[in-house]
Amino acid sequence: MSSLRDLKARIRVSYGMIAGILVFAYFIYHSVEGDRGLLALNNVNARISEAEKKLAELVVEKRELEGKVIRLMPSSLDPDFLDERGRKILNFGHENDIVILIKNQRKKS
Repeated sequence: MSSLRDLKARIRVSYGMIAGILVFAYFIYHSVEGDRGLLALNNVNARISEAEKKLAELVVEKRELEGKVIRLMPSSLDPDFLDERGRKILNFGHENDIVILIKNQRKKS
């Protein structure tokens, strides 16, 4: 009879241990795979690095545009740049001009 009681006591302890292990496994699984888990963190970090690269590209483009705007300001007008922009916009050129067309290679997202 005492062996039956010992077996029942061991089974009760095992149920508690199994339940504890299952709860622990549940939290471990969700800390890796969940909405705020490690894999989601990696995805967020990848998106952040892509956004930082895009920001760096846009900052460079902004500086280039600001340089062009400054050269067209009346206080610091660059005649060569003005002539170049006028010819490009109006599609004019002299008879002796050699025109080299460069294809725009900017990536569009």
